[in-house]
Amino acid sequence: MDSPTGSATQSDPGRPLHRPRVLGGHRPALSPSGALVRHLRIRASRRALATRTVLSIAITVGVTTVVATPAHAQTFVGCSTAELNTAITNANANGGDTLFLSPGCDYDYTAAFSGEDATPTVTSPITIIGNGATIQRDPAATNAFRLFDIGNGGKLAAGGLTIKGGNPTGDGGGILVESGGTLNANGLSISGNTANRGGGVELNSGSTATIRATSIDGNTAGLAGGGIDNPGGSLTLNLSKLTNNTAGTPAVGGGGGGYDQDDGTGVITATIISGNTSAFAGGGIDHDGGPLTVSASTIANNRALGVPTGSNHPGGGGIWTGAFNASETTTINGTLITGNSATSGDGGGIRNEFSGGLSLNASTLINNTAGDQAGGLYNGVSSTAHLNMSTITKNSSGTAPGGVYNAGTVTNTLSAIIANPPTNCTPSPNPVPGCIN
Repeated sequence: MDSPTGSATQSDPGRPLHRPRVLGGHRPALSPSGALVRHLRIRASRRALATRTVLSIAITVGVTTVVATPAHAQTFVGCSTAELNTAITNANANGGDTLFLSPGCDYDYTAAFSGEDATPTVTSPITIIGNGATIQRDPAATNAFRLFDIGNGGKLAAGGLTIKGGNPTGDGGGILVESGGTLNANGLSISGNTANRGGGVELNSGSTATIRATSIDGNTAGLAGGGIDNPGGSLTLNLSKLTNNTAGTPAVGGGGGGYDQDDGTGVITATIISGNTSAFAGGGIDHDGGPLTVSASTIANNRALGVPTGSNHPGGGGIWTGAFNASETTTINGTLITGNSATSGDGGGIRNEFSGGLSLNASTLINNTAGDQAGGLYNGVSSTAHLNMSTITKNSSGTAPGGVYNAGTVTNTLSAIIANPPTNCTPSPNPVPGCIN
């Protein structure tokens, strides 16, 4: 680029009276008329150069190679389980990575990498872009293993991925999140996994999981938490589905067909919890400790079978809640609870026990059934239920009342309890304010 070098004078009309200001040590080029030329091609090439610097560049001088390492590594993973295991191992060793899986690939595991884990334990920040791939245990595999284990300090972010068929003898059939581990799932399908607890996902005490736009379907737990089991972690579940999961057996009972929480915290928003089954209590949700908030969700068509028969406190087709393991509070906001059943127990929609604290706000319990009492809400001894601008209607039970049974304390603010056969609230040990039979 040439630029003027002499001083412009009035006798030299072909040059400007003043030179353009020099920026960054480079003089701008002028057109033949003296106008400033904007070097668009040069600017574009600088942008391209800046983009290219993100990639790894190898410069060889003699026998010395200098490698410029990118700030965040990115690795394409070929369609084989060996390549995926190698990629996770390298990511752990290098402090993290983003792994792009082969589009539509089936990563079909026939054996565990270590112990009961198909893949190496995640111990660093790893992002998996699934591209519609499936990571699964081969149905012909002979040994038992889960698909993912997130260890202390590990952070797994994953999306666009199916996790299928895990079956360890321990907990967490699809994903186990250990204490100090973090799961961030967005757009996953977690299906057909089996474990003792947490058929789909197990959150150990001290773990954290944020699960969004994810389907957790058709998983099985031998004891608790067919879809998700949370004995003391922190769960945020948004815009997701917990469907057709199963917990427990007739011999040992079990709780939380969809979700089980023994302690820790749970925040569930805009989620469908439907078609889940528990052998004993809490067909949709079994909540035994820690705060739980459910908002703008649907809890529908879940079943608590109440077996083995003769055990105390069965029921809660939609939700069983009570301070069984630790102090708890349950807050339900703007949620529909419908079509749930406690086939051999109390509280088709909700059973609140063991001095539990329940707040039902702007929510509806409708068309739930109980084999014994309270198709809608069963509020046990010393438990408290606050009904705020909610509706409990068209619920039914084998023994009256069909709407609300109260052996503790119920408060009612502008809530309707109507049309529940055989009766709305009587007989109950304690009155239910605002209930007309």
